[in-house]
Amino acid sequence: MPTSKSDYIVTASQSYISRSANILVAPNLHSKGKSVIQKNVTIHGEFGAAIHIGRYVYIDEDVEIVPSVIPTSSDPLLTTSSSSGSGGVGSKIIPQPPTENEKALPVIIGSHTKIGNNCTIHSIAIGSCVRIGSNCRIYPRSKIHDCCIIENDSVIPPDMVISPFSRVRGNPARIVGSLPECSGGEFVEDCVQEYIGFVRELGE
Repeated sequence: MPTSKSDYIVTASQSYISRSANILVAPNLHSKGKSVIQKNVTIHGEFGAAIHIGRYVYIDEDVEIVPSVIPTSSDPLLTTSSSSGSGGVGSKIIPQPPTENEKALPVIIGSHTKIGNNCTIHSIAIGSCVRIGSNCRIYPRSKIHDCCIIENDSVIPPDMVISPFSRVRGNPARIVGSLPECSGGEFVEDCVQEYIGFVRELGE
C-alpha cells in the first residue's frame, strides 16, 4: 500500500515508480503511463532490450523483470550465458546480460495487467488484462496472451504459449480452465479503479 507521494517518482505520464525500485538503464523502460511500480522491483534495462509497459499496469513488490536472451548464431561452440532458460523448471535463473554471441529480446507488458509480489518475469510478452499471482516464475521466451489468470506459485516453462482467456496453475504450469469473454472489461475497470484509489491514498 502507498505511504506518501515522496516515496515515489511521478513521471510525466503519471506513472508512480517507487524510489526503492531498481530500474537499470532507465531509458530502456517505456511506459504508456498511469502505472504503478512498487518497492524492490528490479527491471533489467541493462540488457539493451526495450521493456514496454502499457497503461494502468500494477507491478507489486519484489518483482524482477528480465529480458529473454537468445543466441545470434546456431554454432554450438560459441559462448552463451546461462540466462536463456536451460536450467530445470522451478530453479532460479541468475540474470546475465547477453554475451557478444547473444541478444536480448524486448519485453512487452500490455495494459490493465497486474503482477503479484515476488515474481520473476522472463517472458517476451504478457498481454493486456492479465492477472499474475504472487510467487510466480515465468521462464524465458514464454508468451501469455490477453485476458489470462496465472494463479499463485505457478511456474511457466520456457517457450510456453498461453492462449487468451486461460486460467493457469501448477509447476510446471498447465491450463486448467477458461475465462468468460466478459473478463477483459472487468479487468480494465478493476485496474483503472485501483490506480485511482492508489493516487487518492497518496493525497493527490
